[in-house]
Amino acid sequence: MSADPRVNSDEVAGMAGNSDQEAAEPRRWWLRRPAFGIVASMFLGVAAFLVTSSIGRPGPDPGAAFTNLVVLPIALLLPAIALGAAMVAWHAFGQTHGRLRLLLMVPTAIAIILNAIAIAAFARWVVRVLQP
Repeated sequence: MSADPRVNSDEVAGMAGNSDQEAAEPRRWWLRRPAFGIVASMFLGVAAFLVTSSIGRPGPDPGAAFTNLVVLPIALLLPAIALGAAMVAWHAFGQTHGRLRLLLMVPTAIAIILNAIAIAAFARWVVRVLQP
C-alpha cells in the first residue's frame, strides 16, 4: 500500500500537477452548445415575463403590507433570472463563429430583448406596488 506523496506537502491538491488540463474548468453547457443556450434564454425571458405579469397588485385590505413584505423578496428572483438569461445568450453568442454566428444573430437579439422586457415588466410591477 503506497502513500500519496502530497499528504504532508504544502501544495494544493489541484495544483500539484504541472498540466494545465488538470486545473482547467470544464466549459459551461451554453458555451459548448450555443444554440441551446440562446433558446433556453428565450424561454427564460418569456417565463419571467409571464410570471411577473401574473403577480397582481396587492389590494387595499389590511394584509396588503404583509403581502408586499412576503412577495417582494421572492419576486426579486425574476429580474435576476432574466438578467442571467440575457448574459447566457450574450456569452453563448460570443462562442459562435462563421455561419452559426450569422444564424444565431437574430435569436440572440430576440432573447436579449425578451429578457429586457421581463425586467421592465418587473420594474413596472414594483412601481405599481409602491404607489399609494
